[in-house]
Order: sequence, then C-alpha cells, then structure tokens
Amino acid sequence: MKKYFLTGLVVMLPILLTAYLLWFLFTWSGQIFGQLLVYVPYLQDIPRTVRLLVGFVLLVLVIYVVGFLASHLIGRRLLQVWDGFISRVPLARLVYGTTKQFTDNFFSNRFAFRQVVAVEYPRPGTYALGFLTTDKTWEMENGTTVHTVYLPNTPNPTGGRIMLVPPRRLLRVKMSVEEAIKLIVSGGMVFPPNLTITNSLDQPDASDKRTSGKAKVKKTR
Repeated sequence: MKKYFLTGLVVMLPILLTAYLLWFLFTWSGQIFGQLLVYVPYLQDIPRTVRLLVGFVLLVLVIYVVGFLASHLIGRRLLQVWDGFISRVPLARLVYGTTKQFTDNFFSNRFAFRQVVAVEYPRPGTYALGFLTTDKTWEMENGTTVHTVYLPNTPNPTGGRIMLVPPRRLLRVKMSVEEAIKLIVSGGMVFPPNLTITNSLDQPDASDKRTSGKAKVKKTR
C-alpha cells in the first residue's frame, strides 16, 4: 500500500499542481474584465464561471488588438505619445520604464537569457549557475571587460542578483536555458542527461572548434 500510494502521489502531484496553476491564471485574468460585466445590464446575474470565461476572452482580444495596433504605424505613433506622457509622471515613469525595458529585452532581444554559464560563487572552488543577460560588456579602467550575469535563486528564479564577472571567470555550460531553469526550480533534482562544463568565455569554444575542424576536413576531402 505504501508503494502504490507513493507511486500515485508522484503521478498525481504534477497534474494537480498544473491544474491549480492554470485555474489560478484563468481566474486572475478573467477577473480583470469579468468584474466590469457587473455594471452591464442583463449580465449582472450570470454565473461567476461564465463571467470569468467572458473576461478571459475579452482580455485575450484586447491583448491581440493592442499587438495588432502596435505592429502598424498608427499604433506605434500612439505608443510614442503614451511613452512621452508616462515619462513625465515621476513614480509611473520609474515603474513603467523598468518594466518596459525588461519585457523588450526578454521577448525581443536575441541574447537575453540565452546562454548558461557557471560562476565561481560564493567562494573559490564552488560554482553557481547563471545567465548572460546582454551582449554588451562593461569597460574597466585597466582595459579589461566584464559581462553582466544574472544569478537566480532556488526555487524561485525570478529573484536573484546581478554580478559583473570577467570572461575568464565564466565557464561555458552545455545546457539550454530551459534545462537550467528546471534544474534551478527543482533544487537540483531535475537535470539533463549530460552535464558538461567546458572552458571559460575568454577562450574559443571547444565544440565550435571541433565542428569547424570537421567541416574543414570534409571540405578538403
């Protein structure tokens, strides 16, 4: 009985957590516009589930329309006017500007959270997983450059710290961003089959060197 119960728990727990998370997102997003239906005649007495469903559909339509307008000239002009207006409001300017910059980099920048690295942290001889957040580097007074690295916390990767690390202290990790996030969220219990840490960023990538070597040999033949 203990064996079967634990097996059932292992199978059911991810399903229940996923269902709960989806229901939470559905109810949260549906309430944004669903609460406005109370003020519409003939819609005040509809069931709560129907109101949430209608609110969720309205939210999806609004997001789609905003994305459609933002992809055309008129929508971009309106966004420029809105950015200019919100930039004059002190507190809103800080929140809106930071959020907009983060979302633009996360969804549009090809380099944002695309490379996993290992950083020697918090003491020599121990390493932590991190992500390169940008292709831009910092220039030091001595002529060297450093990279911006984000070190996420476990099990919540949305919290962490920013470190400026020279390339010789950053080791390449043969792991995708998705695999690294799963590893961090699970506390190290979910990991890819091949765990490999190669040379530092100030040296050529060994895998690229082997690939280019094979290409040259094939071309010579």
